[in-house]
Amino acid sequence: MGKRLVRLPATDPALPGLTGKHLNVVLRNGVTYAGRLLGQENQELILEDGLLRERRYPVRDIEEIVYDKTTAF
Repeated sequence: MGKRLVRLPATDPALPGLTGKHLNVVLRNGVTYAGRLLGQENQELILEDGLLRERRYPVRDIEEIVYDKTTAF
């Protein structure tokens, strides 16, 4: 079973379908945060970090969202 990296802009309409998945948020300043997507609210992405704390990131500060997609091979 292989994996592929998928890169999305923060405004991608497919984003709500990723709720519950682990992903990385890359900010415009180059800083990357990892966590599980809890949702999107008021132009903010809400992640749960490794310590189970809720973190919010403004969509305007996000360069891209990266996650793994499992492939058939």
